[in-house]
Parts: sequence; structure tokens; C-alpha cells
Amino acid sequence: MPSAPSPLLVQAEQLFRSGRAPQAEAMLRTIVDKADAPARAFELLAFIRGNQGDLAGCEHCLARAVALPGCSAEAHFYLGRVRLQRGSAREAIACFERAIREAGEFFEALHEIGVARSATGDHALALAAFERAARINDRVPELQLNLGSSLLALQRPQQAVVHFERALKLKPQLARAWSERAMALAELGRLDDALASCDRALQFAPQDVYAAMNQVALLERAGRKEAARDALSLLARLPADTGHLRGYWLHDRMLACRWDGFASLLDETCRRVLAGEQAAEPFALLPTGADPAVLLACARRYAQDHAVPAQAVAAAPRDAAPRRLRIGYFSSGFGPHPTSQLVVRHFECHDRARFECFGFSFGPPISDPLGRRVMQSLEHFAEVANQDDAQIAALAREAGIDIAIDLNGYIEGSRPGIFARRAAPLQAGYLGFPGTMGADFIDYILADAVVIRPEDQRFYSEKVVRLPGSYQCNDELGAIEPCMLTREAAGLPADGFVFACFNNNYKITPDLFEVWIRLLSAVPGSVLWLLEGHAGAPASLATEARARGVDPSRIVWAKRTSHAEHLARHALADLFLDTFHYNAHTTCSDALRAGLPVLTLEGKTFAARVAASLLGAMGLHELVTHDAPSYESRALELAGSPERLAAVRSRLLQARGPSGVFDAQRFTRHFEAACEAMWARHAAGLPLEDIDVGGLRA
Repeated sequence: MPSAPSPLLVQAEQLFRSGRAPQAEAMLRTIVDKADAPARAFELLAFIRGNQGDLAGCEHCLARAVALPGCSAEAHFYLGRVRLQRGSAREAIACFERAIREAGEFFEALHEIGVARSATGDHALALAAFERAARINDRVPELQLNLGSSLLALQRPQQAVVHFERALKLKPQLARAWSERAMALAELGRLDDALASCDRALQFAPQDVYAAMNQVALLERAGRKEAARDALSLLARLPADTGHLRGYWLHDRMLACRWDGFASLLDETCRRVLAGEQAAEPFALLPTGADPAVLLACARRYAQDHAVPAQAVAAAPRDAAPRRLRIGYFSSGFGPHPTSQLVVRHFECHDRARFECFGFSFGPPISDPLGRRVMQSLEHFAEVANQDDAQIAALAREAGIDIAIDLNGYIEGSRPGIFARRAAPLQAGYLGFPGTMGADFIDYILADAVVIRPEDQRFYSEKVVRLPGSYQCNDELGAIEPCMLTREAAGLPADGFVFACFNNNYKITPDLFEVWIRLLSAVPGSVLWLLEGHAGAPASLATEARARGVDPSRIVWAKRTSHAEHLARHALADLFLDTFHYNAHTTCSDALRAGLPVLTLEGKTFAARVAASLLGAMGLHELVTHDAPSYESRALELAGSPERLAAVRSRLLQARGPSGVFDAQRFTRHFEAACEAMWARHAAGLPLEDIDVGGLRA
């Protein structure tokens, strides 16, 4: 039987509920300073901090609460909301589900699970959550709006319109419902009605960036170029973003391969970024072709938003006794994620006589085979998702971490606040985010001589550590299962040439698709084999292909499957066509592992050079092009010459082993040399400096 709350806690709660928050907070501070502080004290303090707009303080207290016995379902729910606000949707889902386990199904948790699923792109699961919430209460306009949005994302516009109109019946002034209804009507070919609906959205919310961007896109789709220019001019005069809305809009459209208004809206977003606005999160701009200066400005602004007072970032002094160098790896992707797929063998190859390695996982609980392999590969492993940034940074300092390696950067689930609070004396970014963090709390970025060339260092806030060969770590070569599919079973032609690209849909851009369409037109019987992703992408690309005179049936969609089966089916393709502005990364090494040649275009940014890095390390320079015409002509040459393509494939197969791209032991020795070089400078009191690991003496 739980013990009765202390009189002091009862009094503090009475003060809180009577609106006397300052007095309640003072009393609660006294309670939480004690070693046996109850969960409820932290919960109440969290609610006070949240009401005052202190999101970090709220999260800190909620994280303390959920780690204690007797914590309420309400605390788990609100912790989920906080984590959803800071972009950690998958962690938020775990919190909402825990709240439901504690209290049973309730509307708010089910609705927020749907919102979080939408944020991760899992629209079918989002719809299921919203439908469960509707069985409890279907009279909430925001729920009807979200049901419609999920249906629209799943290419069910007719049903989506029904829910948007239900939302508007409940709340006629709900601008977002008018705006989303407009996009659904446009999908149904009702452009005039769509534009009228968008106008209604802007009547109710004349400064709504999302509605204004939809209006530009719809006018361009309708061919009303002058009206579209006027709408874009009005959009440019709207106040500065406070929530990265332009970036979210762009990324949402890129996921579905909907490019109406893309060029003009991207230009306007980049202009806002250069002006220092919160126009986009850094990740949203990586696949767009934005200039490196724009990416740096975007990252700098995002880093500023996570800055903490100077007194909070002091690193603990290192103990004087000789010991191994302590490396801490921090990630939300230690489970079934491409990050783990790449790094796990690197972890296993660490020299434990010289390095003591720690894992800090702030993603979902580890329960899969790959995640368990990661856990076993590190000497110390902590699942810290239920701790806030300050707690995780403190935990790392208490462990004496010398070098903290951030494997997330600004991808989904990132926790830059950990590093803003100095988890270690040295902090470096690696692998997860192919770009600069724009932050003074990240000292180094691990790269190579291709992904960051010396002339481009001005676009990076970090000092650059260049590893020999390619910067990407990979597991050793192993046997690939025989492909059990025939071409026909995969929807491919038995004899036609198969161009493949298994990159995410958002990496496909209009300039690239123009080239792909010309290749299909020039190579009779050829097909383009893509990996299914966003539910709207197939219909969007079918429309784009048809408009360019190509039968959409020549675009074939591969279903997602296990990694082993995916590697095996590469044997059915002839040539992998890379995306321009955000290359194949893990997908490139997968293709090379499977013996499938990858044709790439080396771009201007880190994200646009990863495939060139891997191909260069394997000596396959003829597969690296430097502009779109060369990319197109090289693809045509290879598609038209079976002998030349066979020779390239043969060289690829011969180079996989000797190149070092799939030599985890060799990569790890280079990585360890980088860590020792970074630490040696720090220990000697020298300033941060670029490091060329290949130039270090053995």
C-alpha cells in the first residue's frame, strides 16, 4: 500500500491548484532536494515549469518523475508531449504508450500517438491511432483534421475531404482544415474549388505560412503563373517563421514527390535562412540542392536555439591516473536503423586495451537482434531515453568520457542539448548527419578528403578530421543470400534494362527526374526500379512521367523487406542511379556490397559526395560524374554497352575486398588514430585544428 503524501507535498499541490504557482514552486524545490523525493513533487514542478514556457525544465522534472515509483500516467503523457515538441517522435510514442498501459486507453494519448506517427511518416499507423481516438470522441475538430491529413498522405483524397469538412462543421474558422481540404480537392482534379478553399484558409489566417505556400503551389499547378508570382510575393512579406514551417512544408512535399512551386518556394526559404530566421530545420534542406552557405546558416540558427548558459558547459577535469581513452557514442538509432547497420562492426573491432567504449541510447528500448548486438559490442551501455539532456550530459561526465561522438547530428531523434551542456571535453559529429552542426559545442567532424574538400571548410563550424579512404564504416564482406525472386515476380521485365534507385523518396528532385525520364525514353524497354516510401510518391511520379510522355508502368516499386532479402534482390538490377543532392549513403554501400554498379554525381555538399567517396575509395572513378549532362551520358553509355557494364561490374567485385571499404578492422584503426590525435592536442593544451589521419606517423 503506498504511503500517504507528506503534508508539505499536499500543501504544495493545494497552492498549485489554487493558482499560486510561485509559492508552490518554492515549496516543491525544498521537497525535491531530498534524497527520498516522491515522483509527484517532480510532476507538479514539471507542470509549473511547462506553464512558464520552460520546456527544458519541464522535461528535466518529468524525466526525474518517470524514473521513480508511483509516477502517474499523466507524467508519462506530458513527457511524450515535450519530446514530440523537440522532435523526438519515436521516444514520444513510447511515453504515450506507457501512459496508456498505466491508465488504459484515453483520447489524448491516442491522438498524440497519431500526431507522432505522422511526424515519423508512418501514416497508416497514424490513421489507426486517430481512428481509435475517434471511437472515444469524434467531436474534436483537430482530430477530424488529422484523420483527413493521414488519409490524404495515404492517397485517399475523397475520404480525406469528408473528414476535413467534418472538422470545418465543428470549427468553421479552422484555417488548416481549409488549407488541407484544398490540397485534397486538387488531388481530385477540382483545382478551382481547391483555390477557393485555400482562399478561405487565408481569410481566417492571413499570416499562415503553410496555407500561403499551398496557394503558391496550387496556382502553379493551375498554370496561373502571374497569380503564383503575386502569391509568392505576399508570402515573402509574411513575418519571420518561429517554427521551421517553410522547411516542414518543403520536406513534406518532397516525401510525396509533389513539386508544384518547389523552385520558387525553396528560393524563398533559403533567403529566409540567410536572413537568420527559423525557416527550416537543417535536415529538411539537405536534399533540396541548397547552397553550402545556406546549410551553414541554417545549422547555426538551429544550434543557437539549443545554446545553454556558459556555466552549464564546463567539462569535468580528467582524473590524473593513467587509463584507457574513454569514447562515448550517443544515438537514437542503436536499434533497427541504418546507423547501427554501419557502426556495429566498428564497435566490435575497437582495441579494448587502449579504448573503453560507452553507448548512450536515447531512442526506443532495444529489443531487436541488431540492437542487442550493438549493446554487446560496447563495454558499457545505458538506455537513457527517460533522462533529459542535462541528466545525460551529467551521466557522461560522471563516467569520465573523454570524447563524445554524436551519431545523430540533426536527424530525427537528435539531442543537441546533451552536447550543448558538454558531455565530454571533446565532442565530435560522425555519420548520422552529413553536414555541419553550426555549433560551437561540436569541436570536430569526422569526414574524408572527398566529402569535405579543403576549399569547402569555410562552410563547417567544426575542425575537420579526415580519415583515409572513405569516412563511412562498414561491416566486412559476407555471403549474400541467393535472390529467390525472378525479375517477373519483382514486376521487372525479363530482358529490359533495369535502372534502380533504392534511396528515400525525398531525395528525388525535379532536376534529377528529368534526367531519369530522358534515360527511359532513350533506352527502349528499360524501367526505373524505386523503393516504396511515402504513399503519395507513386501517384505523384506517375503524373510527372505521364506529363513527359513516358508510360508510368515503366516505374516499378520495390516493397520494403528484410535487409538480407533487399541485398539479394540487387542482383536483378543493372545499374544504380544515384540521387543528386543527397546521395545514396548506406544504400550505396549496400549496392556495392551486392556487386551493383552505382552511378553518382558529385555535388557541392557533404550529403552530395558520399557515393563519390565510396566509389573513389574503390577506384571506380568512371562512375563519378560532376554535372547532370555527364551523369546522363555515362548512364546511356553503360546501358547501351553490355560489355562495358560487365567490365565495370567485374572491377567492382574485384575491388570490394582490397579497397578497405568493407574492412572494419582497418577502418577502426584509422578511427582510433583520429581519436588519439584529437585527444593528444587537447591534453597538450593546443587549440583545435584540422587533422589528416592519413598523414599521421605510425
